[in-house]
Amino acid sequence: MSFLGYPKREQISPQFMPTILFNGIPFPDISAVIWDKDGTLADTVEYWRVVGHQRVRRLDAQIPGIGAPLQAAFGLSDGTLAPGGLLAVGSRYENEIAAAAYIAEQGWDWRSALKMAQDVFRQVEQECPQIKTIPIHLGGRKTLGQIAQAGYKQAILSADLTVNVQAFVQHNELHELLDYHTGIDTGPTKPDPEPLYKVCTALGLEPAEVVMVGDSPVDLEMARRAGCAGAIGVSWGFHPSQGLAPLADTVITDWSQIQVVS
Repeated sequence: MSFLGYPKREQISPQFMPTILFNGIPFPDISAVIWDKDGTLADTVEYWRVVGHQRVRRLDAQIPGIGAPLQAAFGLSDGTLAPGGLLAVGSRYENEIAAAAYIAEQGWDWRSALKMAQDVFRQVEQECPQIKTIPIHLGGRKTLGQIAQAGYKQAILSADLTVNVQAFVQHNELHELLDYHTGIDTGPTKPDPEPLYKVCTALGLEPAEVVMVGDSPVDLEMARRAGCAGAIGVSWGFHPSQGLAPLADTVITDWSQIQVVS
């Protein structure tokens, strides 16, 4: 037994593994569940809204005039965070590149523009360290525990930095429930299937053996493009159900709609 009280996954024979149901839909032939972090496992909407405004404020102070277009690109308006904006769906790398592009537009050479964006992003992170102590959604730990106890592998694939994913796992003591967790620091990001392929390789599985659970269309599109067995949307994150339904096998509105049955 693990210190959390869940049986080791290798103790459960595949032929006796229960079935996972998402909103009543069974997925009997899968071996793993891959979770998004921001919006899905963690309520980070307010955090990213605050961080976005801080980034804009600092950059506009150095280069007056780029604040308004950068704010629009991030999806910040009227005190809200747009679900389709860069902060909601883009990786850290993509947000840095976007900020650098606005800086370069003002006449800065690219290397200097990118360095300024990266420096400001790091400064804001130091001012707003809460991302490392955000709790898992109420109901999330219980669900992950049930899935682990049933013998399934689990992983986190986030567009956030890997160091922040590691902090989330450590703060919420999720190590015993996960087989792998990672962020996307550079290179292809969601909805490109490459990050998901890498997670599947780490799990020793094919995409057809896993389901992806996320709160964003990019999570679901990535799952579709990778050939996953399922693309499951959750409505409590950055995106409402209607924005997820076209790409999802189903959209769940509550953790209780994820069930493990014998």
